[in-house]
Amino acid sequence: MDNSGGLMEVYKKDNSGDPASPINGKIDGLFFMAKNKNGVPPRYSYFGRKRLQVLANMLLYMAPNLYFADFYCMQGSIHQVTLVMTKPGSKSDDFCREKLLPLSLTDRQNNPFLFHCGEQLFTSNKKKLEVELLYTENINVGHLLQHCVAFFSCTETKGRGHSRRRGIPKHPKCPTCNLPPAVQD
Repeated sequence: MDNSGGLMEVYKKDNSGDPASPINGKIDGLFFMAKNKNGVPPRYSYFGRKRLQVLANMLLYMAPNLYFADFYCMQGSIHQVTLVMTKPGSKSDDFCREKLLPLSLTDRQNNPFLFHCGEQLFTSNKKKLEVELLYTENINVGHLLQHCVAFFSCTETKGRGHSRRRGIPKHPKCPTCNLPPAVQD
């Protein structure tokens, strides 16, 4: 808040996940986990003691286009789905429209990961599947706090407490997220 006047600025997507993901090193964004249970986030964070919680509907209002980008795991048990949220007509939106699969927030056949049901927003209820959102716009945190659509909280830190500079690649031998090579006739 002090260093950037309340502006959370996008940064280059690292190489976490599948090394063939078209967004690695190509677009800028901010990562958010979509992991609340009954509106409450987990009691711990892998990314430090301070947590910024933003209403997902607010992010979708500002960047409503949604794309599927990646499916991977790091240890082989919990899988991650990366969805990209873009502002219509932005450079990131043009890139995603060309390279990624667009998703609907209202069609669960098209998008079982993040969807609207009435006024509520839900993620998959699969126990070992986490949804992360790469939001491709800067965020004025001060503005969101002032309008009560975001808040800070303190949390327990798990693991290193910060991400690795280049990211963490997916587990190379996982039978779920590594497809076998196509057989040539």
